[in-house]
Amino acid sequence: MNWGALGAISETIGAIGVIASLLYVALQVRANTRASAVEAKLASTRFYAEFLDKLIESPELNDLFSRGRSDFNALERDDQFRFTNLALRAFTIFSANWFQYRQGTLNEQDWFEQMAIVNFWLRGAGIQQWWNKTGRLMFGSDFVNFIDVAIENTNA
Repeated sequence: MNWGALGAISETIGAIGVIASLLYVALQVRANTRASAVEAKLASTRFYAEFLDKLIESPELNDLFSRGRSDFNALERDDQFRFTNLALRAFTIFSANWFQYRQGTLNEQDWFEQMAIVNFWLRGAGIQQWWNKTGRLMFGSDFVNFIDVAIENTNA
């Protein structure tokens, strides 16, 4: 065997090694993408479940949510502040989920579930009052535009 043949065999073995390495990296990226999607789903579910637990555990807070969702403007001043904190907590979760969806971390089906929750909130006249008076001032313009369009679609 001459040096040229030995070099060709070495290059072939090296090329196979590079291809094997690239396949391995591709499999790792794919597994990491799946893991990220699972973590995003679990996180969004956990945050909202913890929020709901607060409402379930506190009849007073649940009553405030119910009254505020119906008519924010009818709440006393102190209750408006408490309801604002409650709504801010929920809309912060919605904003995070919307961000994850835009980044591709939250898939279509999971986003559909999140939108069902957002739409439930937005169907409340008091939520829309709160959003227009206070909520829209506390978020970035892209999220504000998203919620504004969602409200328009809810009212259509």
